[in-house]
Formats: sequence, C-alpha cells, structure tokens
Amino acid sequence: MAEKSYMTNHDPVKSFTNLNYVDLNTHEKIWKNIIDSHPFNQALTVFLPTCSINVANEYLNKSLGSYYQVEAPLSLLLEPSFFDLYIKSDQYQVMMHSIETNLNSDDVVVLNPDGKLYLSLVKNTYETFGMEGIKRTKMDVKHDKHIVMIDLKSPNFKSGSKQYNRLKWCLENTLTTTFKMVFCATDTLTGVTMDMQWPSSTKSIVKMDMNPELETLTDINIPSFQHIGHDINQSPLENWDNEAMEALEWLGLAHLKASRIKKSNKEIIPFISVYETPNDLLKSQTGTLVKWKGFIPTSAIQNTMINIRKMMASGVTSEWTSLSVWGYKDSPYTWNKVQHYHYLNGENDYTFLLLPKVQSAYTYQLYGSHHTK
Repeated sequence: MAEKSYMTNHDPVKSFTNLNYVDLNTHEKIWKNIIDSHPFNQALTVFLPTCSINVANEYLNKSLGSYYQVEAPLSLLLEPSFFDLYIKSDQYQVMMHSIETNLNSDDVVVLNPDGKLYLSLVKNTYETFGMEGIKRTKMDVKHDKHIVMIDLKSPNFKSGSKQYNRLKWCLENTLTTTFKMVFCATDTLTGVTMDMQWPSSTKSIVKMDMNPELETLTDINIPSFQHIGHDINQSPLENWDNEAMEALEWLGLAHLKASRIKKSNKEIIPFISVYETPNDLLKSQTGTLVKWKGFIPTSAIQNTMINIRKMMASGVTSEWTSLSVWGYKDSPYTWNKVQHYHYLNGENDYTFLLLPKVQSAYTYQLYGSHHTK
C-alpha cells in the first residue's frame, strides 16, 4: 500500500540512494571503499541466477567466522586485560554494537574498528554521564540526543591518563546500566575472526557462528539485465538510472521470495502488487540464494567478493550475480562515520549488481530518510 494512502496529509518520506556504475578492475578502490566504510553489518546475501545449489555449495558454503552476544556494563571496555589485548593492541580490530535498542529513543553505543567509541545518549543519560558531547546537529536537537565520542586508540588515551580515568569513573559511577551487545574481533593481518576472552563483569556470553544458508528458488522469471550492461567507456542508455533502479526492485523481490516474480503468477492484482517482470528474461528459471547472518566484519565481505569474482572468471556464473548487505538500522554512524538517524526509515544497506560479460557493476548505497552529511 502506498504511504500516501494512510498518511494523506503528509508528503512521502524520501529515501536516498547513491547509484554508480563502475568497472570492477579499474574502479576497484571505489567498490572496496564502499565495503570498508560500512562496518556494522547484520546480514549478507548472494544471489546466483542459473546456478544450482550444488555449485553454490562448492564455492560459497563457507562460514564467515564467529561473533559474540554479550550482556555487560560498558566498563568492561576499560578492564585492563580486555583494554590492553583488544583495544590498544595492533593485533586485533574489535567492533561492537548495542542491540535491542531504538536509535531515536534509547541510548545506543557502538565501537568502530578504528577504536572510536560513540555513545548516542538521550537527554537524561547525558546530563548525568559526566562527559562533554560533540557539536549537535539539527537532528540531534530534534530527537533530544547527544553524541559523545572517545578515541580509545589515541596515543593520549592510555591506562592512568586523565581521559582514561575520567571515562572509567563515568562508566563505573554514572552509566552503570548493562547493555546487550554484539562483539567481533578480527586479526589485523588476515581479517579472520578470533576467539575473545571476557572479564568477570560480563553477565552473559554466547558465541555465535556465521554459517551460510543455501536455498534454491525455482519457477521464477529471472531478468537478463543485458540492456543495462555496457562498456564503461560507452555512453549509457538515456534512462539508465531508472533501468538500474528497476533491477534493484527485482532483486528486492527475489530476496523476499515474492510470489510476484513466479513464472506461474501472471495475473496482476492491483490490491496486492502492480509489479511487472521485465520482458528480457533468462531461459533458466532457477537461482540460488546464499545467506549469512550475524555481526559481519568487512573483511568477510571482501573475501566473499573475491570468491564471487573467481566464479565469474571461471565461467561458473556467466550471467550476473548480486551481493547485498544489510546494516543495523540503529547505528548512529554509518558510511564512513557519517551521522545517521532512524526516524521513519533507518535503511542502511548496499547492493552490488555484478555483470561479468562487461566486467562492470552497479553499486547501490541506500541511505534511508535521515542521513546527515
């Protein structure tokens, strides 16, 4: 149902997208930077048209490693053994994100892989916390939020320093609430996830594996997307951006396993969906979805891209392939530390549509409704 139908006196909430067309080799830095600049990811899906589940199983049936769900006070970050081993050491990159929180109404805490701790605090928490926040944006004022940022990897932030002692006191005396959080530690050199040791203040610890789920979709109309793939040096079609967004719409329906793209679903029922499948279709009516869920580090996504490109180079998948990543809607900072708000739409995702025949890709960065630059 259209938003205008149930919010008749309001303009539809806009959702912003950054759309690019890149050469996978020449513009490697661009698509790699998209992955690296988006650290907080909770799901990854690859769609392989014309590819059987057995072939997908051979190439992509690999765990992305493990992460932890814990419940603990934030003071655990500064416990000497944890702080020295995971925060200050160059051996690991550690990230953390609070869960089961609402960005607009709750305290939300994240730790970037580069060691910056962000606390998005409601008014009451901030006024008793005891540390100064950064300059507020209009959206901060609107939602009565305050952002406190501490660089835990700064050379000046070390055990016994004034900054360290101040934050430690605040976490032990004012912000003593326990948070439910997810943590992931990766080896700095290899990008592989590592086991973590936890201080005694941790109330609960659950180690979670990020194993793939493979599922075959059958009897579906699969577009060829040939009309939107062209040499990077050639001029695109006049309405290339609309065509590219229609491709993203089909991918969204495929991820939902919507009946509208079923070959047997030919009748359009306006009260359910007016979507029409493109006319340019592949002969194959089968595709495979490979899904991972968890707290997924950027290194794991880069490795998945490498595996997909190997499949493309060897001809295993000769048509097209998509890679989609979903972020946390309640991340206070996304896309290279740009401030983010959930409001009515916390969309915070990206998709690559890879076209092996021309060695190019469409990149979609989805920003949601309130992405503050």
